[in-house]
Amino acid sequence: MTLRTDSPAELRRTFRILGHVGLWLLACMMWAHSGYDHQWVYVLLTFAAIFLMPLGERLLAAKGVLPEQQVTPFFILLFLILALLQTPSLNAALYSTPWLMIRTILAIQALWRWNKHRSIESSDLCLLAAATFPAVGAAWLVAFCAGWMPFGFDSLIVLLTAAHFHHAGFTLPLIAGLIARDRPGRWTSGACIAVLAGVPLVAAGITCTHFGWLPWVEPLGVTLLVLGAVGVALSQIRLGLESAPSGWPRMAFPISGISLLLAMLLALGFGLRHLFPSLALPMPQMWAIHGSLNAFGFGLFGLLAWRARQRPGLT
Repeated sequence: MTLRTDSPAELRRTFRILGHVGLWLLACMMWAHSGYDHQWVYVLLTFAAIFLMPLGERLLAAKGVLPEQQVTPFFILLFLILALLQTPSLNAALYSTPWLMIRTILAIQALWRWNKHRSIESSDLCLLAAATFPAVGAAWLVAFCAGWMPFGFDSLIVLLTAAHFHHAGFTLPLIAGLIARDRPGRWTSGACIAVLAGVPLVAAGITCTHFGWLPWVEPLGVTLLVLGAVGVALSQIRLGLESAPSGWPRMAFPISGISLLLAMLLALGFGLRHLFPSLALPMPQMWAIHGSLNAFGFGLFGLLAWRARQRPGLT
């Protein structure tokens, strides 16, 4: 009789996961007792960096968008945490710079691979966007850590822009692209196009609103993004209903889809606040509830469901 033992690779992976969980929980406790403003945004942003992006990058590597998954060095995640534990300064910006560097490298690798075949299929462009948009968010994060205020935005808007490109700029186009590849058709292709247009248009619309230019851009961008997200959400729910009765995706896909629907309803109300003020939540409640639904509900459950779906024998 022999006892089963884990392989060295499995043990390393287990210790790595435990280390990442411990780092994130420790940072969350420190932010909770720090008295910093907007600490929940730090929690959500670092959750994306430490947990959602490694899960998503494995899926991108499996689809050929990125090279074989390379684990983000622990020290880069540690430096990112340290950057957000400090008040904005040049020192904090230096700590956040390695995160910008690795996001930029991954974006360049994805663009280099895309350039070989230059596919303009909406699904391929969505997957490419998922690999490149976070670099934009990382640049805004460095600006926030440095205390810079591009275009005269206040620090909260700079931080929320960084978070936007780590969540809406990553998990939403990634899952939209995965759905379109798995279920090609007008519905899924249209959702991809709306997401591709909506993510940058929302950012551009906020900028226009800030300067008092083209007030219709932000509502248009939000509406497009919401339409694309609704398509993604309904597809996620449908995938859950069609999954094997005992399979993990049967529960995870609907949780992901319903979370996204709720988050996008809040986003639509906030994006149309100048036309229908009563529909919008106050800013603190908006980013806390909307961001939590996107990170923990849509992002985490969605990526875990897709990872399970890629395994042989799961439908």
